[in-house]
Amino acid sequence: MLPKEQIESFIEECNEDRKKTFVEFVASLLKDKFVEIYLGDSYEEISTEQISTAYPAVFSGRVIGAYRECLIISSAYIDKQKKPQMGNVMFINERAIRALNEVDGNGIIEEMFLRSRESVQVKEMFDK
Repeated sequence: MLPKEQIESFIEECNEDRKKTFVEFVASLLKDKFVEIYLGDSYEEISTEQISTAYPAVFSGRVIGAYRECLIISSAYIDKQKKPQMGNVMFINERAIRALNEVDGNGIIEEMFLRSRESVQVKEMFDK
């Protein structure tokens, strides 16, 4: 996880420039880092009689860079032998991105989706 101070410093630099797009900012901050990108789609939805659970679909890969509104990543994929591989270059329009997270062992996007009542519990736990 990037330190809060480093992120704040980088934001100040970008505010002075004011020419960076969202993905140019992200690409500069997370260059060569492994990320997951959520576009708002579900990978699968499991339903029982009373409960339906949607699992968010994400793209994963290493940030290569950005060009204007296009984020470029070296994407992970599953090959025909069902083995994870890397290296499929993917171009993602920034307008499609709903959330982006560095994969660093501090939680994945799926774990960050909370019910509203859980937000209160989290606040009470960490707002001390």
